[in-house]
Amino acid sequence: MRGCLHIVAFWICLFTISPTAYGQQEQISRTGADSTDIKRGPYTIVVSAGGGLSYYSTHLGVPAAIEQAHVSRFGVPGSLRVMWYPDHRLRMGLETGWTTMYSYRGKVAGESAHVYVSAVPVLLVFSMPLGWLKGSDRSLTRRLAITAGTGVYLNYSRLDYAGTVMANTTSLGWMAAGSYTYPLGRRFRLAGELKWFDAIAAENAAFTAEIQLVWRAFSW
Repeated sequence: MRGCLHIVAFWICLFTISPTAYGQQEQISRTGADSTDIKRGPYTIVVSAGGGLSYYSTHLGVPAAIEQAHVSRFGVPGSLRVMWYPDHRLRMGLETGWTTMYSYRGKVAGESAHVYVSAVPVLLVFSMPLGWLKGSDRSLTRRLAITAGTGVYLNYSRLDYAGTVMANTTSLGWMAAGSYTYPLGRRFRLAGELKWFDAIAAENAAFTAEIQLVWRAFSW
């Protein structure tokens, strides 16, 4: 009796497992690979360029020798960013551009004087969309992103007074930004970005608001 039960159990297992195994083998033969293979990608190179308005947001010291001083904290910055978008959310790339810091003009011993200070950032940046919080591909969080980076700032100053004097310094610094991107088509996007630049050693910091054209250059 026990032997008969073993035989019945053997045939039940055989008929239960065989169709499953056959189905898996047929799927492998159709796809040419088993289900543990993971296809990576796509990877995309994305180029962003734009400009806007900047505001110098830290202490500005005007020399006492400047009379009738007129100070401007506003400027017109431009930026260029090249990013690598992998098949996960953390993106990385390089950013540079030109950022106005401040300027002032006045009189020194009756002669006109004009000082202009700007900076060129060279930064390694990382970006992540907020889609991991919640939402579908069409939701607001999928279009919002945060970006941060660090690197060097090339700080330039120009003095126009009885001639022109140029000077420059290099400073370590960082950047933080938040952006919203709106699709215009398959390859182009329009983005608005609020950004904070801080050249630490030079004690120069600026807040910028930019409009950027985003181009998905190529994918693989």
